[in-house]
Amino acid sequence: MKILDTDHCIAILRKQLDLREHVSGDEELGTTAISVAELMHGAQRSQHRDDNLARLEVLLSAMIVLPLEAKGGPLDNLDLQIASIAIENDLPLLTNNTRHFKRVSGLHLLNWLK
Repeated sequence: MKILDTDHCIAILRKQLDLREHVSGDEELGTTAISVAELMHGAQRSQHRDDNLARLEVLLSAMIVLPLEAKGGPLDNLDLQIASIAIENDLPLLTNNTRHFKRVSGLHLLNWLK
């Protein structure tokens, strides 16, 4: 399994990323509960709310949503929480936002948007 960050989910929803170019038929994809919250917030505030919520529901139904089960205390920001979920599950994180994530030791980053 690979974890998709919010920016990769948005690219899929906007048809800017074709998963068939990157994923085999039996490979699982997931995202984090944090990314789901970000996506829901964006869809709720969008001009095409109902359409975006429906498309998001279809996308999320095809993915595994990983909850935040951080050990220790709260983390400083949402990106660190997303990274902690990826590390805890020993999975690579797909993101175009490498600037935020490169500081996290032990996190394997992939970017399908480049």
